[in-house]
Amino acid sequence: MQIEKVYFNSVDNLNLIGLLHTPKKKTDTVVISIHGITSNCLKRRDDILAQKCTELGIAYFGFNNRGHEIISSYGRIEDNTMKLYGSGGESIYDSYYDIKGAMLEMQKRGYSKIILQGHSMGCTKIVYTYNEFLNNNETTMLDAITGVILLSMVDIPTALKQVLGKDYKKIISYFELLKKRGKGDRLVVLDDGTPPVRPNSILEYAENNKKIDFAKFGDNRTTFKELNNITVPLFMRWGNVNELIFQGADELVQKLNEKIKNENKDISYIAGANHNYTGKEEELGEQIVNFIKRLN
Repeated sequence: MQIEKVYFNSVDNLNLIGLLHTPKKKTDTVVISIHGITSNCLKRRDDILAQKCTELGIAYFGFNNRGHEIISSYGRIEDNTMKLYGSGGESIYDSYYDIKGAMLEMQKRGYSKIILQGHSMGCTKIVYTYNEFLNNNETTMLDAITGVILLSMVDIPTALKQVLGKDYKKIISYFELLKKRGKGDRLVVLDDGTPPVRPNSILEYAENNKKIDFAKFGDNRTTFKELNNITVPLFMRWGNVNELIFQGADELVQKLNEKIKNENKDISYIAGANHNYTGKEEELGEQIVNFIKRLN
């Protein structure tokens, strides 16, 4: 396996960077890995998954999207200006520009078959972007996607309510006030020890979330429309220890297997795995490799 540092641009001209792992023999298939909130592409899990993929003979590309870490900054090519991003200041709706940019870069390098893989909030970004491709009739992007892998997908509004607890309504009201005063894009530090956040980002998760509130795991009425729009083979996994879901993993998996209509779905959980699959990376990698083998 060889590793190359790749500099590329989002489609709205942010400078991004990633690591491309390639097998010895040239391939036309690549897994593009999208990390979760406050995270990055430099993780043991990505190293192990990259090794498994390259052993199978396909490439693996993980990159830092604009939501990496808590606070990060990016330059814009056209005016050479810097702006703060990171999980404290990103918009999930911007993930479309990052993911499309990564796909275009991989296509430019000769990878015609792309498997999108997301972890945690990265799953939300992939499902949102996939549906934007559909809404925009971007057939060239959709035709390039041969599979989707979603690891530990989170119900964002529900998770936010759990994190903020009894202060949820008070904090949301405070952020709405800041937005009205034109301060919605300023980073705010709450006195409860949580990391700095942009009010508009939190309001996007909590209130202005129509296009990203599709993981309603606790709502028995939901049809999972956006997930069911994914027609390529779909792989979904969770852990069952300290996972960011609010029902049993077995219950969730049973519900999704009933409601997700994709004929080529593989939805399950890994016993003993936590949200980050710590110590279970090898098992996760083997299951992903077996899924990818069925794509060919």
